[in-house]
Amino acid sequence: MTAVSSSLQHFIDSFEREAVLNGSFRNKLERSQMYFLERVWGPAFGDNFDGLKAEHPFVDHKGGRRFCDFVYVKNGMKLVIEIDGFTTHARDISPAEFQDHLSRQNDLVLSGWLVLRFTAWQVEHQPQPCIVKVKQAIGHWWSMTYLREMKQTTDMWELRKQWIIQMALQQQGRLRPSDIAREFQISNRTAVDWMRRFEEASIIRRLPAKQRTTTYILMDYISD
Repeated sequence: MTAVSSSLQHFIDSFEREAVLNGSFRNKLERSQMYFLERVWGPAFGDNFDGLKAEHPFVDHKGGRRFCDFVYVKNGMKLVIEIDGFTTHARDISPAEFQDHLSRQNDLVLSGWLVLRFTAWQVEHQPQPCIVKVKQAIGHWWSMTYLREMKQTTDMWELRKQWIIQMALQQQGRLRPSDIAREFQISNRTAVDWMRRFEEASIIRRLPAKQRTTTYILMDYISD
């Protein structure tokens, strides 16, 4: 391996220091883990290791203590990255151990973790595809989260829209920001912002001002 960057050295030093303080027997990174940091994560994210943890412990469904090679936890994202050596995880593994590995991964997924697995050979000799997969995983999580939040926001505004329409219909199609503030228990300033948003969406329109209080009416409202 070549000389590591100062950011990577800081990550390694922090890991070893915390491992000693916690009395962990896993206090040194393995060769494949070092290759992952140096050839995959470092190049993928400009040597920014914020949110990444090595040898992260977790408890499985049986109460057993397990360790993941790496976890990335940031802004709600929970990503596990495992690096499997061929000898350890394939050639010499027994049926019971293989089943245990699968159960372990299932526990992680059911606990809300996104799981990526690479072979040690991939990490050392073909880091570029690993970089792509890590970026895809993080990008996929962010896009799904963004779409979910957008849907929640859209649903919330749809509910608000239907509610203010009903309010207006009970008041001859008219609404004032103070009506919205009182009904939704929000500030007058927030109510004004809402009204402007509904106005931009052509749900309501502002009536000519005859006094200081701004009044809106439903678009195309026809009185009886």
